[in-house]
Amino acid sequence: MNRPNIPSNIPRQVLAFQRQVLEFQRAAFENGYDAIVALQDRQLELADRMMNQVPNLPDEARDLIQTWRGAAQEGQRQFKNTIDGSFDAVTSYLDRLADGDEATEQAPPEPQAQEETVE
Repeated sequence: MNRPNIPSNIPRQVLAFQRQVLEFQRAAFENGYDAIVALQDRQLELADRMMNQVPNLPDEARDLIQTWRGAAQEGQRQFKNTIDGSFDAVTSYLDRLADGDEATEQAPPEPQAQEETVE
């Protein structure tokens, strides 16, 4: 697996700003996701109530609604895991950039090889 080249000359302020932006985006996603999940849970609750009020509802229809419920919940879980993984990947990348920046600041400059002249 090839590692992408990580630039070593990114100012700390830029990295700090990127972290703030990332945390803002994560919080915005979490809030939006929680709102969507609440709406879907309410929708599932209403479907259950309707199902319980219809005594003549065929078993196939009940099974279909339960399958739909399971698919919706699994979709929510997979979506959340995917987005969380993406945020974690960007956070890891920013950490590597910061570590690379600190390593270049702490390490003494490497001496350059001098060419020997042959006479």
